[in-house]
Amino acid sequence: MIDEKLFNSLKKLTPNAKFPAPFVRNFNLKITKFIRGQSEGSVIVPPNCTNPFGIVHGGFLFTLLDEILGSACCSMLTDTIYKDIKEMSTTNHDIFFHSPAFKNDNLVISANVISARKNMIFVEGNIKKKNEMVAQSKGIWFIKR
Repeated sequence: MIDEKLFNSLKKLTPNAKFPAPFVRNFNLKITKFIRGQSEGSVIVPPNCTNPFGIVHGGFLFTLLDEILGSACCSMLTDTIYKDIKEMSTTNHDIFFHSPAFKNDNLVISANVISARKNMIFVEGNIKKKNEMVAQSKGIWFIKR
């Protein structure tokens, strides 16, 4: 479910921002949920995103989490407290790997905002394949005014 009103308000607030991020567009990530405080996406792992052993590269998984957690943070930016935002960026992001994923796996990436403060947004998320946890993460996004 995409909250189109929220998304259009975000685009007006941040007219120079590009959603999803241009770098992430290389991976065919599909945003499937964008509502206040939550974001979700899915991707089928491309064959060129594995490590030498055929396991999905940790950098690829981190990129997916960074984008979806960042999207959840962006869903908060229409709140009055952020009316003078200039930019937003990741300031801290920790990832924990649980089980491997492989090429052609269908991954679901989800995120929830834990707390939204004036200058920081705290968020957590995970990646699953079927019902198996692949990775979890927590992060902090900084609001530049």
